[in-house]
Amino acid sequence: MLELSCEGDLKMARMFNRNFGGDALNTAVAASRLGSSATFLTRIGNDSFALALQELILKENIQIVPHRQTKGNTGLYFVAVDTDGQREFVYYRNNSAASQLSPDDVSPELIKNAKIVYASGITLAISESARKAVLKAFKIAKEAGVITAFDPNYREILWQREEKMVDALNEILPMVDVFMPSFPEDTDMLINFNRPEQVVDYFLFKDIKVVVVKAGAQGCYLGYKKEIQHIPAMPIKAIDTTGAGDAFNGGFLHGLVTEESLINCAKLGITTASLKSLNRGSATAMPAREAVYSRAFSH
Repeated sequence: MLELSCEGDLKMARMFNRNFGGDALNTAVAASRLGSSATFLTRIGNDSFALALQELILKENIQIVPHRQTKGNTGLYFVAVDTDGQREFVYYRNNSAASQLSPDDVSPELIKNAKIVYASGITLAISESARKAVLKAFKIAKEAGVITAFDPNYREILWQREEKMVDALNEILPMVDVFMPSFPEDTDMLINFNRPEQVVDYFLFKDIKVVVVKAGAQGCYLGYKKEIQHIPAMPIKAIDTTGAGDAFNGGFLHGLVTEESLINCAKLGITTASLKSLNRGSATAMPAREAVYSRAFSH
């Protein structure tokens, strides 16, 4: 999507900075900058911003599939960032190019040759055809023994009714190996527990292999084989937390690809998210490999 950001209150803004973002793209950029090979399954529009978006993706050494333009505009969101780095969003993405993703775009060979297939709840929400595309990709991955990772990334405005999100989550969870919700943004809607550890326990009980609950300044809570470990956050003064959860996902999944321990995967995720939060923007603000690795295992 096209990202237009400002400081302070959206309704008072007179000037915006232009960037590009979107949770799946942010995750792909974060992983690519750390050294992973990433392929982005999406549709690129035919409006004035589509070429710049495509150039950014390719510049980040990310392959685009299918590599063709389609009818529809690039999705748009406005984001305001306050002095604590917290965000206010307004989305314009109905009938966007990305929402036209369909099961026909999912190549079985592409999925079978991947090490990890990742998607988020936003892709499930933007259209029925996009939801079916994710389900097809995860089904192929599961049958082929490819790791699947999923972040619910709940956005109320996209789902309209909580029940729709719960139904979609229940449909995809049996095919998920790594579940990566944010506490409390996602979990309040799903199960409304008071502590991140309860969230981990709940989803481990549902037979998900790895549960990683991102808890902001508390760090993250990692569950695996009925054990829960807390990995503390880096002490930083956040400037902009837009895309921080996506940065964590990119760092964690990069760790899985490179066969790090799960604890080290979490440390890579936390460090990537923390360093991203020191810069404004989302996709273009993801940190470089050297910056992440020099700090990931020192805290």
